[in-house]
Parts: sequence; C-alpha cells; structure tokens
Amino acid sequence: MHETHLIEPVIKNISEHAEREGAKAVSRVRIKIGEFTGIKEDSFRETFAVLSKGTILENAELEINFFLASRIEVVSFDIEQGK
Repeated sequence: MHETHLIEPVIKNISEHAEREGAKAVSRVRIKIGEFTGIKEDSFRETFAVLSKGTILENAELEINFFLASRIEVVSFDIEQGK
C-alpha cells in the first residue's frame, strides 16, 4: 500500500476541516489522482477504506478522476451537519 503516505494527509486534512464546520460525517469526497503517481483506482479505494475506518470519512463515497500530474488533489467534499 504505497498509497498510504499520500492518503493519510488527505483524510487528516478533510477530517479537520469538516469537524471545524460542525460535520457529523463526510458523505462524499471528489478527488483527482495524477496518472504519474502510479496509483491504481482499486488500490486507492481499498487503502482509503482501510485508513478512514473510525474517522468522520468512514462511509464517504469517493468520486475519482485521473489527470496528467504527479499529485493528488481534493476537489471538494460534502458533509452531513451535526445536531
């Protein structure tokens, strides 16, 4: 899972931002993955699912698009407001 070092900061940053906004959960994450990262979509999804367990992103739906780059970009994410 060489994706771990790329996905951990994504989960951390989204979690922190969503919690500051009063979210109880993140329902969807839109992400762009650079083709030059060598990351495969199935592997990314699997690693994301493992690393997001027990976090506010645990059940988030991933929308993934690939682009010509060597980085990962979070495009946006949707939250469910807490009460």
